[in-house]
Amino acid sequence: MTTQREGWLGEEYVRIYAESDRPRIAELYDFANFLPGYEPWGSWGLDALCLGPDGRLYTVDWIPLEQNFLKERYDSIAEFEAGIARLHEAGPSYEHFQKEVHYAHPLVLGGDPQVAPVMLDQDTHAQACRFFNNLCREVKAKSAKQS
Repeated sequence: MTTQREGWLGEEYVRIYAESDRPRIAELYDFANFLPGYEPWGSWGLDALCLGPDGRLYTVDWIPLEQNFLKERYDSIAEFEAGIARLHEAGPSYEHFQKEVHYAHPLVLGGDPQVAPVMLDQDTHAQACRFFNNLCREVKAKSAKQS
């Protein structure tokens, strides 16, 4: 995908990042630190969509952005492109255009899935994700020390 696209695919809202924007987004979310070897391709509801070193596309929770939570979504880029062809495009008139879905209190840290998520611009979403991903690592490290 050379240009950013977003809209509905079935019941899920999907954002596909422009190819030229992926390095910036990888840096924004600190993929090199949290998910090395993976490239962000977009967001899929509450998840990140990323290309793995094996050429497959995966979804993974934005928080925690960890390899243990990867779920294969597409076996290949060709399969992804065929699937995304069914995207019902949204435009700037859509109230959540260019926004990311975010739980104010991430589920992995005890958040309530019954509380409605908020919509954030990408910079704010990335900042929240980095903060909570670092917090997850700290909690995990303290837990490991106490074991």
